Amino acid sequence: MNVLARHISYCINQLRGLSFALAIVFSMFLNLSGQVSIDGVVLDENKKPYTGANLLLNKARGTITDKEGRFVFKDVTSNRFTLQVSAVGYKDLVVNGNTDTLSNSLQINLSPHIQELEEVKVNGNIDERKAKTESISIQLFEEEFLKEAKAATLMQTLKTIPGINSMDVGTGISKPVIRGMSYYRVVVAQNGIKQEGQQWSSHHGVSIDQQSVSHLEIIKGPGSLQYGSDAIGGVINVLPEPVPINSGFTGEVSFTAKSNTQWLGSSAEFSIRKGDLYSNITATYNTYGDFLIPKTDSFLLPAPVSASEASHEVVLGNQIFNTAGREKAVSVSTGLVKPWGNSCIEFNYYETKTGFFDWQGIQNDSIRSWHEKSRRDIQLPYQHVNNYFIQHYTNRYFKTDKLKFVFGYQSNHSKEFSLLSDRTGNRKEELDYYRNKGNYELGLHLQTLSGNVSYSLRRFDKHKFTFGLNTQYQLHKTDGYNHILPEYDKFSSGFFLTYKYTINKKWILNTGARIDYSVLDIQESLNPDVAFGDSIFNPAFKATYPGTAFSLGINYLPGRNTVFKLNIGRSFRVPSAYELAAYGLHRHEGRFEKGNTDNKPEEAWQLDLGIKYSWKGLALQLSPFLNYFTNYLYLSPTPELRPEGQVYEYRQTKAMLSGAEASANFRFRDRILFNAGAEYVYAVNLDLKSALPFTPPLRIQTEVSYLFKDAKKLKKSRLGIELLSVANQKFTVPNELSTPGYHSINLLARTEIAFVRQKINLMLKVRNLLNTSYFNHISFYRRLRIPEPGRDIQLFISIPIK
Repeated sequence: MNVLARHISYCINQLRGLSFALAIVFSMFLNLSGQVSIDGVVLDENKKPYTGANLLLNKARGTITDKEGRFVFKDVTSNRFTLQVSAVGYKDLVVNGNTDTLSNSLQINLSPHIQELEEVKVNGNIDERKAKTESISIQLFEEEFLKEAKAATLMQTLKTIPGINSMDVGTGISKPVIRGMSYYRVVVAQNGIKQEGQQWSSHHGVSIDQQSVSHLEIIKGPGSLQYGSDAIGGVINVLPEPVPINSGFTGEVSFTAKSNTQWLGSSAEFSIRKGDLYSNITATYNTYGDFLIPKTDSFLLPAPVSASEASHEVVLGNQIFNTAGREKAVSVSTGLVKPWGNSCIEFNYYETKTGFFDWQGIQNDSIRSWHEKSRRDIQLPYQHVNNYFIQHYTNRYFKTDKLKFVFGYQSNHSKEFSLLSDRTGNRKEELDYYRNKGNYELGLHLQTLSGNVSYSLRRFDKHKFTFGLNTQYQLHKTDGYNHILPEYDKFSSGFFLTYKYTINKKWILNTGARIDYSVLDIQESLNPDVAFGDSIFNPAFKATYPGTAFSLGINYLPGRNTVFKLNIGRSFRVPSAYELAAYGLHRHEGRFEKGNTDNKPEEAWQLDLGIKYSWKGLALQLSPFLNYFTNYLYLSPTPELRPEGQVYEYRQTKAMLSGAEASANFRFRDRILFNAGAEYVYAVNLDLKSALPFTPPLRIQTEVSYLFKDAKKLKKSRLGIELLSVANQKFTVPNELSTPGYHSINLLARTEIAFVRQKINLMLKVRNLLNTSYFNHISFYRRLRIPEPGRDIQLFISIPIK
């Protein structure tokens, strides 16, 4: 406790010092920028004033037009501005300008809205300017896409995007995979603050309520410059809730039902604004039962492929016992919008209780009958996760320059419960203690303090500089009868600088560099039962990890419809505490995992290319990539079989991961939309000249949709069919299963029903229409020869409130 108190006191003092420094910066710059007004009039197609149009200035300040169609923004501090205009029945407009050259009031002419399908399911939601000017692959996804692609978890929702996959443990636990990289190489962040709840191990998912996510950005490829070493493979950054444009109250209530898991869920979202103050509130509750698969006679107990035990079959059927779960989440944010910028504080609570497939227990007839009583019961073994996350961010504008700082605290607490046993009889007292706590097997508690500060210098026409500082402190404690990860504390800090040079209209240069310094202090873990297993799980270990990263990119824009990108860089990643010191059983997967304190930081050279072309209703995109690692860290299956399960060890090797994403999209006569996306990853261990484990196979996704004309009561009606084709994966390591390819068909239908003044949005999905039996190569249940869920009919209802 003294160590914890000292560390917390140190972090608080550092934050106080940083806050004091920022206060001095504010006092210096608060009155340096001049303030002007932007005013104008909004006209309809007949050149008549339009009353009630919504306008949003620089994504922060909002207003509406008066009876004469006029609007005004006073005390504007930045000279460059972006004005978003929306009006019922008309196309949305974006007006970019500069107050230095603005001599007259603006006149904005609206164009009637002709309903069309999005240009592409994904690309229609990209911030085109950012996509064209950044050399890395970065995309922005808005609420419409997230709602239509919605699945059980946020990561499962995003796997419809080429280059993104999801590692799943049953229904409710998912981890992201970007270009074949996952675990500690992909950062999931909330407004730039890394979400740490998934960082323990493979069976801890992302603790974010997807219902509270309205827009996010994804970096496919290295994001290390701004996000630190863990972003060597990519970034999924959940952006803050948008500021309500108008004063008043808005909201939405939604309901979800799914046949396969008997899923029942509901969510309520509300926003309110009064003057400069606003608040957003989201509450979610979901419950689901065991998932069903196409009928399977049996599954195989976990064991190396070459071992005789691999042929030990257990009767299964079509129900995966004890995979039910519950999810609760609350998100509250409140903020302030002023002419100088905006400030907000946000609180998130996320709780899940998820059962693990009891592959050991169902070999016993009495335990099997216990599980068969109800599909919704969550029995042993199961996981209970509680996450608290609070953050504050402020954006302060000085004309075109921007200062942003974000501070966050998160508490991630995971508890696992399973039927406990004492093999030698040497731990009777501990066994009784933890059995009385509900068979408390494993407890992991991670507390994290984070702070990010950045300043963007945009006052020069062709030059943009951004420099920033990221700091983080972590304290990890453990509890429970068994062991998998030791106690540790970690401090990390990094400074970065990026530079964008617009050479001319056709050429843009992007470059940047970063310096990191991390200190990791791991406590010794002793085996409480010396008669069984190793006497020391892991020794005491303390190490420092300095590192650097840099990149250089160039964009070529020969015309408005064509973009070429090239980016090359060097990245660095600090090994996680798990990769260094893990020692224990993943009971639900039947594998024993071991780290190695001799593992060194990863270093990688990364090359990214991008080609995008669009013409009328056609859009084509190709994104090849190449990653060369001098010392790639990976979890490798071994031939060793312990009583607890097959042993997997973290090893290092020279490695290369290459591949590409491609998409083709075509809109025909504003009614028919064709979307196709493909991805491929080739991952090779260069030392052994063999595969890297858990590499997703070639995937091709094709969709054809038809958009119906609006009727009196039915609007925005759409019908689509999707074919998912996945190749077999035979390029595997020894003791890793190869996986056959498959095809799956999905359906989607959606519409908006108008009841007088009330709208109701309906969406119906059918996943795996033909109830095809297939395996997901990177699923945690693949090793048990358990196929993916069967046919699932899903109904989504949302009711907007104004």
